[in-house]
Amino acid sequence: MRAGPVASTAAGALARRRVQSLMIGVVLLISTFASVLAVALIVDSNSPFDKAFAAQHGAQLTATINASRATPAELAATTRLPGVTAAAGPYPLAAATTTVRAQGIGLIATQDSLLLVGRNSPGGALDDLRLISGHWPSSDSQVVLSPVNPDGNATVSTNATGETITVTNAPGAPTLTVVGIADSVTQTADGWVLPGEIGRLTRPETPAAAQMLYRFASGASTAALAADGAALRRALPRGALIATQPYLNVQTQESEKIALFVPFVVAFGVIGLVLSVLIVANVISGAVVSDYSRIGILKSIGFTPGQVVATYVAQAMVPGAVGVVIGAGLGDLLAERLILRRTATAYDVGVLGVPAWIVVGIPLALWLLTGAVALVPALR
Repeated sequence: MRAGPVASTAAGALARRRVQSLMIGVVLLISTFASVLAVALIVDSNSPFDKAFAAQHGAQLTATINASRATPAELAATTRLPGVTAAAGPYPLAAATTTVRAQGIGLIATQDSLLLVGRNSPGGALDDLRLISGHWPSSDSQVVLSPVNPDGNATVSTNATGETITVTNAPGAPTLTVVGIADSVTQTADGWVLPGEIGRLTRPETPAAAQMLYRFASGASTAALAADGAALRRALPRGALIATQPYLNVQTQESEKIALFVPFVVAFGVIGLVLSVLIVANVISGAVVSDYSRIGILKSIGFTPGQVVATYVAQAMVPGAVGVVIGAGLGDLLAERLILRRTATAYDVGVLGVPAWIVVGIPLALWLLTGAVALVPALR
């Protein structure tokens, strides 16, 4: 079958049928756009905590240390315990009874206490913090807050930057300006300041405290983490380990939230795919039915049945290719910039993204599906 006559005839048909060609392109654009979003949501709804935990190098165990009972050398020695695969800290922290008083409206809930940790940057060997808005503290008297507390409850809105909080139980009741909102996948703190600021937020009689973060080779179960925590306690002086928080507690909370979203996400994706198939089939069927006389002319000038079928399939495939490429680009852009960012916030899991196979595979699948759908009425 020669491709030249098919290509020229299909090009002429596309020029004559601009409205139908535009309709197919727009339908495929919207369908690809919606499908990329839907499949990305479906994929990210499958264990999003695990994806975010890996991407943000989450800590399997968060330990609160009485720094007055353990020397820096003793804390450093815990990072070399058998089974420890990664560690970060010690990060100084303010007493857990630090209270705040909102001065504006950006703080949508006020806690009786905040756990404030001193860190120089949001990155590190473990627990990379994702800045949702604003910036990291660049000077004293600045704080970055978490949008949720360790209990999973919302405490601040994402537009709380610029608000001020007063630490009422610290000497002189110092005031902190909120300069950013950041997410910790395992919710290791309520907020972060520069390390030098912790001393100003702690009463002189309060023992110095620090936070250590760990990952273990066998930390995938509650029993294993309990054993690792016990080994950590034995390695430190008596009374040095105040408390530990395993990441599995947070994972359970997030899994319960996600279970409510998944059915709606799946339905959204299925509806988009079904509508695209029905619309493309209807458009091609209309083109074939309205062109019965032209099909006869093509056969009379020597077109084989295969060339006629290829001509009408091409009328769907060409505008469809344009539509799926643009739709994939828009879907990826919107998914990354808006939808998945909001979804990550709803799931409280940090960053979510669109896998490359979705951006490539979904448009290709829809384009081939368009050809298959167009082939049925064309063969008829």
